[in-house]
Amino acid sequence: MKKFLRNTAAATVLAFAITPMTSVAAWAGKKDDQQSAETPTFLFAYRGDINPFRGDISPFHGDIDPFHGDINPFRGDISPFYGDISPFWGDISPFWGDINPFHGDINPFHGDISPFWGDISPFYGDIDPFYGDINPFYGDISPFWGDIGPFWGDINAFWGDIDPFQDTATSDYASVAAQLQAIFDRAEDVFGGAVAHETGQSVQEAVLADLLARYGLDLSNPDSLANMDAADRSAFFLDFYDGLMGFTGLDRVDHWMPQINWTPALSQAAGAGNNVIVGLLDFSFTTEEALNVRNSKGERDYLGFAHGAAVAGLINAPLDGEGVMGLAPNATLVTYNPFDDTLSTNFDDVRDGIDALLTGGAHVINMSLGVPGTTFSQDWADVFSDRKIARRAGDALFVVAAGNDGYTQDFDVDWSSVGDVSNLILVGSVDPANNISFFSNRPGEACFTVNGVCEEGNRLMDRFLVAPGELILVSDGEGGVMRQSGTSFAAPMVAGAAALVQGRWGWLESSDVADVLLRSARDLGAPGTDAVYGRGLLDVGAAMSPLDPDNLYMVTGDLKRRDVAGAVRTRGRLTFYAADENSVVLFEDLNDTFRDFVVSLDDLTLDMSDDELASTVNAETYLLERNRNADSNGDGTADFRDTTEYAAPLAVRGDFRITAVMSSHDPRENISDGELPVQIGIRMSDDVSGREMRFGLGNGALAFSGQDGFGLFSDHRPETGGVNPVLGFASGGLYGMAGYTLDTRTRLNFGVSTERDEDMYVLPYSGEERTRVSGLDAYQATAFVGGIEHTLRDGLEVNLSYTLLREDTGFLGAQGTGPLDFSGGTMTDAVTFGTSVALPMALNFDASATMARTRAGDFDSDVLELSQDTLSTAFQMTMTRNGLVSEGDALRVSLIQPLHIERGEMRYTAAGVVDRESGTLDVSTQTWRLGGERPLFAEAMYGTYLFSGSTEFSLYSRVEVSGDRQSDDISGFTAGGRLRFEF
Repeated sequence: MKKFLRNTAAATVLAFAITPMTSVAAWAGKKDDQQSAETPTFLFAYRGDINPFRGDISPFHGDIDPFHGDINPFRGDISPFYGDISPFWGDISPFWGDINPFHGDINPFHGDISPFWGDISPFYGDIDPFYGDINPFYGDISPFWGDIGPFWGDINAFWGDIDPFQDTATSDYASVAAQLQAIFDRAEDVFGGAVAHETGQSVQEAVLADLLARYGLDLSNPDSLANMDAADRSAFFLDFYDGLMGFTGLDRVDHWMPQINWTPALSQAAGAGNNVIVGLLDFSFTTEEALNVRNSKGERDYLGFAHGAAVAGLINAPLDGEGVMGLAPNATLVTYNPFDDTLSTNFDDVRDGIDALLTGGAHVINMSLGVPGTTFSQDWADVFSDRKIARRAGDALFVVAAGNDGYTQDFDVDWSSVGDVSNLILVGSVDPANNISFFSNRPGEACFTVNGVCEEGNRLMDRFLVAPGELILVSDGEGGVMRQSGTSFAAPMVAGAAALVQGRWGWLESSDVADVLLRSARDLGAPGTDAVYGRGLLDVGAAMSPLDPDNLYMVTGDLKRRDVAGAVRTRGRLTFYAADENSVVLFEDLNDTFRDFVVSLDDLTLDMSDDELASTVNAETYLLERNRNADSNGDGTADFRDTTEYAAPLAVRGDFRITAVMSSHDPRENISDGELPVQIGIRMSDDVSGREMRFGLGNGALAFSGQDGFGLFSDHRPETGGVNPVLGFASGGLYGMAGYTLDTRTRLNFGVSTERDEDMYVLPYSGEERTRVSGLDAYQATAFVGGIEHTLRDGLEVNLSYTLLREDTGFLGAQGTGPLDFSGGTMTDAVTFGTSVALPMALNFDASATMARTRAGDFDSDVLELSQDTLSTAFQMTMTRNGLVSEGDALRVSLIQPLHIERGEMRYTAAGVVDRESGTLDVSTQTWRLGGERPLFAEAMYGTYLFSGSTEFSLYSRVEVSGDRQSDDISGFTAGGRLRFEF
């Protein structure tokens, strides 16, 4: 699409007033003999002398044209700056508030709707060697508009408050002129290079000179600003914005895109309407529009009326770096122009046009035309009941603009001769704040009656959607762009969305496509379907997504249906080399057919979508964990242990002791309602024989560890530490352990540890417990462990242990629902070797390394299996120095690799669609390679006591050295400190 803003922009749009009149018999004689003599009125679009920014008909205008017809293209008298839709005050101002195009909710320069970076392939790389890479260029544009938007708001308010009859008016206007010049100078700085490259001119010459002339402004004569009222001022600034944005080298982002939840990426992912034919019953347009058009029939000459070009561009304008963007750029248009040079038509020509479009194979037909004074005219029944139309009408979805009279339909439409309304959608308009447009016709309580009966689902409101229809950027038919308002421009958004749905699921009937759009609409107005908004606002993203995630199912390899309550995967330590390329297929029923959804494993992963939020939460969690006393045992010396243990003797009999113990709770363990926020246990020991038994509730991994250098909870967690993380999966619940000393240097240990995590959270006010992930079973794991510790010499100890982990519904801590359900569980064997070495200079070195094997096998889901054993590793090395600066301080430095899959494969076998036109299913198998980039973390901690122990000071920091951020509760870099005084 061409990108230059021409004089057909919103500031100079000529509107058209249409009033129904009766035709004359002489005109009827132009039709062939087959035309009924009872054919009513013939249809003209009378050109009224209407100011598009005021709406008042000129008092000098002559008599009403007696040849005025009934059908008009719904563009006429809707000024984008008229009446209640004025952008100069209230909620729909494009210059401030929630719909500000320069910041906030519809910011075109960042977020999901940005076509300037991300997944949109046409926008990768350099846009032009002259002004280089696109991202740095837009790095200038975004803050430019971010600054100019509020600045303009201030100027506009000041400008509007000036009283031209006051003595200070001239100086006030001079101040406004100076501020405008400052804006123009900024524009030259930002856009000057691009404009010069495109035109060989400056911004002043290429954009501002014509713009100022059109509005009668001369900054050297400030009094010329007195002629600008509120409408002129906002039209001027919007023209200024659109004119500059035409030189970005990119397709234009507009406010309607996020409003209907559409992005170019969504369109591309869905096929962009590929293999779909959209019929357009509208005015002809020139080949300069560069649209994908198969054929054009009817009146083929361009009539100097851009309505058809504007509507067509919203449907399938290409992503070519210029002009507007269409919702379905790969769709093919077939067009029929029923209008003649009077800019009017009649129902006979409309009928012929529909017949031609159906003959051309149209799947969707957009009709931005109708009879003034109606939302849906009774005359349409004669068109749809015509023998030629009725035979093929079910092959297409008809999208009809509701009209621009602000009218609420108060009569039923007798649909007895047609019967079916399932392939019909009426479209009204809303403003950028989702309020019904003042001009938009509404469905009211009217109904499509059949034999006098209003059947369920046949009310006009049941077939009614709304879409943005105000200040829409459209093609002007002459190679440029303009802004227009009307239901004419809301309807093609629905037609484009229908093309996306039809293109993605080619086997759907037209009634199925309509159901998807109606059922996925965002409810507006009164709850449910209502007489103003009908079913609600078009939501393209929702239409391309499951209508009800709770009713999804998968089809197994033996073609059995298995219902799934959604699909999600928690991370655990299960990682994939290409999670964005591996996918599963889910289905939903739709009437008598189905839709499929191919979902990547990345999208199924339960994670925080906002990286900044995730980083903040992770950092605060780490800081909370480290913000504890540096001295765990109260001896006045800093150490690094989380298990400050409190013991109370229960019984003593000779050398045999029974002691109750309690210690602090792991801050990352979920505490359900009624659970104690501490670890508790019983210890039975014989000091002479060295025998010991211990059982309790808490962190079994830390209790089992015999290395003093690994005394932090984080050392034993699978996601944060490298000390036997396999045992860490089963830590937090009941545990029991026993130890026996063989001799003075050797000790045997064995035990069992469990974990059950229902992943609940408690509502702070009601105290109600809820699951974080619906449909996810409680995570349950049990580990059996045995090991030996041996002292080789003073200051040198080694240990070796074996762990057998059973996860009932998980795989290395990961769980899933639906196709990723790991019910049936996994078994993991792990061997851990550790050593502790006392080095010179009061240094202590501790190391631990684990190798684990998860055994191959099937899961209960019937679609997943581990096709080979999975090999995982973990390690941690920690150096501790006591007395670094003073006797009471300590320094700890660690290098950590959390549990990481080295190799493994998972096989997914299920049915999927192999023919997207017919919906044919076939069974296929994917092999998912497990693993990914190795995670590696470094951590440093320092603590000391000063002033005779009255002051505690500590510092700590953790940084991700390498990895792909798959440890979803670890921030990339976190640092903090603690200072505590005692008085």
